[in-house]
Amino acid sequence: MTELQKIFLFGVFIYYLGKGALYVTLYVALIIVERHARLRHKQIQKLLREKRADERERWKVAYSLYEKKQKEIPASKPLELSQLITNPNSFSAYSNVKYS
Repeated sequence: MTELQKIFLFGVFIYYLGKGALYVTLYVALIIVERHARLRHKQIQKLLREKRADERERWKVAYSLYEKKQKEIPASKPLELSQLITNPNSFSAYSNVKYS
């Protein structure tokens, strides 16, 4: 093997060694960043849960009145076909009118 081939192979070895080191470094950095992000996400979720619980406690009376009011309001039912036809607010009520 010539001296030039040895230098080339050594250069290729250094290139792949550097590339592998960069890969490992970026992988470890990614793991550290991901761990930090997961911890931060967990803290934010905990903070939001506490904030919602405090808000719920502060407005407990208002929430209970609102929920009571919602239970008193009857659920609206869809209109039957005969009601739709005679309903002046319905488009179908005027569909059979002929203009002259």
